[in-house]
Amino acid sequence: MSQIKLAAMAAAALVVSAGMSSAIAGPISKETGPNLVTNGGFEASSSTPTGWTSSGFGGFEMIDLDPGHAHNGNNSFAGGAIGAPGFISQNIATIPGRSYNIHLWLANFSGFLDGTELQVLWNGSLVYDQIDIIAPSYVEIVIDPPAFTPITLLSLGLRDDSFFLNVDDISVRLVAEPASLALLGAGFAGLGFARRRKFA
Repeated sequence: MSQIKLAAMAAAALVVSAGMSSAIAGPISKETGPNLVTNGGFEASSSTPTGWTSSGFGGFEMIDLDPGHAHNGNNSFAGGAIGAPGFISQNIATIPGRSYNIHLWLANFSGFLDGTELQVLWNGSLVYDQIDIIAPSYVEIVIDPPAFTPITLLSLGLRDDSFFLNVDDISVRLVAEPASLALLGAGFAGLGFARRRKFA
């Protein structure tokens, strides 16, 4: 572990957490169905993030077993790649053409802002990017990207040159179609059925 990180870990004990706040990265619509993320709260893990693929951290990643560092439950994921984000990723079953809400909770317990970054990639496309992260207690981030393929790769990138960023309670849920679109779709289906009957 680098001397910078060791010094930061010692100094982090002096940082006092502020109250919880919330950050919204995109509009939120009505959600439906189950959470599509496996082990989004990292409770099924003790040493490696079960259900996730980890890369690019250079050894600066771990399952944080301190319940005081969890948003809910006992565990969270802590990552602190140096110089560029390291990623945890997993494939999500999605419906092409439909939108999904990505929820995650992020904390920077150390309070060191320089060299911190969170990236969220959706099938390789950057849908959220934040640097100089101020989050002494957990903040919620919500993003609502559309899906274009039956399987979509969700990737979270964490960089912290001095310490670690914690993430917890990651979820992906389908966004219900607006009633007007559902009725329009039903109308087109009805027209198609009537047309088939006419020419039968």
